[in-house]
Amino acid sequence: MSTRDRTWFAVVIGLAVLAVGMKAGSVRGEIVFGAASVALIGLAWLLGEATDQAGNTAGPRASALLNATFGNLPEVVIVILAINAGLEDIARASIIGSVIGNILLILGLSLILGGWKNGIQTFNERVAGMNSSMLILGVAGLGIPTLFAALHDSDSADVLSVWTGAALLLCYGAYIVFTFSMPGQQLEDEPGRARWSIREAVFALAVTAVATGVVSELLVDSIKPTVESLGVPRPFVGLILVPFVGNVAEHFSAVRLAYRNRVDFAMGIAFGSGIQIALGASGIAVFSSMLLGNELSLVFDPLQLAALGAAALVATLVARGGETNWLEGLQLLVIYLIVAVAVWLQ
Repeated sequence: MSTRDRTWFAVVIGLAVLAVGMKAGSVRGEIVFGAASVALIGLAWLLGEATDQAGNTAGPRASALLNATFGNLPEVVIVILAINAGLEDIARASIIGSVIGNILLILGLSLILGGWKNGIQTFNERVAGMNSSMLILGVAGLGIPTLFAALHDSDSADVLSVWTGAALLLCYGAYIVFTFSMPGQQLEDEPGRARWSIREAVFALAVTAVATGVVSELLVDSIKPTVESLGVPRPFVGLILVPFVGNVAEHFSAVRLAYRNRVDFAMGIAFGSGIQIALGASGIAVFSSMLLGNELSLVFDPLQLAALGAAALVATLVARGGETNWLEGLQLLVIYLIVAVAVWLQ
């Protein structure tokens, strides 16, 4: 680990300590929310860097596994903590928000900047097609309990949510196995050069994971006072702000890759993260809520579910044909903007 890496590591951990100190010093909730958000953005970046370094040291297969495991850790932790705090609406909104943030915001920015610099960009249509079909599966899985709840009693909808969560988790596990084992499904990335030793990478992962849990709890605890003080709508916090904080480091990675004409990998980050949340995190949220004694049903706000469906539909159209351009990226961003305004006005 270079001196520069150590400096950034110290700065990010210092931001986390500062946020904890503000909470301990009874600083106003909205200020703690802001400090925790900045710290969590830094921790998300550091977590991604540590994951990449550990993967480069251990090899490409381990790198893929580590990215699948740690890529969405901040979002998953926030969802679980929100459930534990009794903020089920925030937890559900953040699940939808993380998916549409990846598919509309990340992918949109990636395609715009990549298209402006490189013109028409090509990608592996087979991989993109499989990813888009998995995303549609996630939309169907999250949408059916909502439709069922509108037609039947809530107790039955809760039972359906448990079965749906289990089925989505099973499908996500099958997706991981299929991606790693079937020919034509793996993207051949350039070999990475590890700057950190395996011990340094594992240490950074451990420290960052613990700090992410602590700062995420501060963020969740400060949601209520932030909403009350600033008048920010709760759905907007759950659907837009919280997912953006957890995903922003990943956003920059995808955009950077597309700008360098590696749109395959940018799309892999956007789709892969969205699939992991829609199938994996939703199932984890259901079963975690059962353990916490505060059960979460997969019954979503109709507007949020409509936004998820629109994101999956447009992303599927983008994934067809094996090539893309900046105009398609703009279309994705326009939908995201409309959703954000609608949720603010809700």
